[in-house]
Amino acid sequence: MDAKRTDHALRHLKGIKPYDGWSADKYINSSGKELVMLRRRNAPLTKSGYLALAYDEQKQQQQQQQQQQQGTRTGTQHHTNNDTNGCVVGLTSEIGKTETTSFYRAVVLVEKDGTVAKDQRDARVSLPNDLSTSGIGSKFGKGKDSNSNAMKEDLDAAREQNRRDRDNAREAIGRRQQGAGSGARAGTESGSGTGSAGSASGAPFSAENLLGNIDMSDEQTSELAKLGLMFIGVVTILRIISSSTFVFKAVVLPIGILYGMMTCPANDTFDPKKELKRVLRGQHLPEGHQDKPPDDWFSRTVARVTASVVAEASTAFGYEVSFTSFGGAFTLSTVLVPTLNMELYWIGAFGSWRYIMKRKTQIES
Repeated sequence: MDAKRTDHALRHLKGIKPYDGWSADKYINSSGKELVMLRRRNAPLTKSGYLALAYDEQKQQQQQQQQQQQGTRTGTQHHTNNDTNGCVVGLTSEIGKTETTSFYRAVVLVEKDGTVAKDQRDARVSLPNDLSTSGIGSKFGKGKDSNSNAMKEDLDAAREQNRRDRDNAREAIGRRQQGAGSGARAGTESGSGTGSAGSASGAPFSAENLLGNIDMSDEQTSELAKLGLMFIGVVTILRIISSSTFVFKAVVLPIGILYGMMTCPANDTFDPKKELKRVLRGQHLPEGHQDKPPDDWFSRTVARVTASVVAEASTAFGYEVSFTSFGGAFTLSTVLVPTLNMELYWIGAFGSWRYIMKRKTQIES
């Protein structure tokens, strides 16, 4: 019975809204109960399912007669929600049942005009037990109820309304496109003269019309020309840089390596004491540095004498010199002075030794 009610509800929805993609998805919940969920265009209308889907087709007079009969027989009366007439509902639980009618608690899912219910309100519905004699069957040509003609008329009216809505939408789109085309032709005629007007009246979406609609002033044209020249200049500079990089990698770098290998100073030309004296008197410091002595004879003499004394005293207890060659192109010299807790670095390249840096060291006793 539940499956038949669901099928009848789907047939009703497909009859009044044939392009909405109605479907029913059945599943079994954690309690082992089979539930059904209504989908529109493959999107579920609710988060949970129902015992069945049903189309509440009963008229108010039929409901009142059935309620009176039920109240006379049992002494109780089941109230139904007249707002559900013509709506598709989801049945949540069964309240009661007679020989001809069943009473359910339900939730309204689809209104009688085929639109999805914005507020899925709770309701109570009474449904006939024999679906073959219901208005649903007569609506689809399967019953003999006296309301079959009215149901068919309602269905035909709904279909006619859908057809009129589609026609009105097409006409609105056509008028909008026609208005846009006429506006484009008017702009072309006023800006381009008679020649452009002839092409506009011929093909509204041709390439000539699209180009004719672009009405640019002299300033805009000059700005566009400047942007084009800037783009060409940037592309040219990038190509020059890329070609220069290639030339540097292919020509300049190998020549520089060969020249460095030819002019790399020998290890025996490095004098640790002499280079240490130069560092101590601040020869490597730039002009204006606070540790660099003033540029006069007395200050230079005092700095030279002080550096010589410190260098001789610190190297008197020994020092360590090491050399590291990098492919013969240049050599890294390291001097470790334990008394000063200092390690100094020089690089030998292109025929001379150049001071790089120094760092403090912790010498274990």
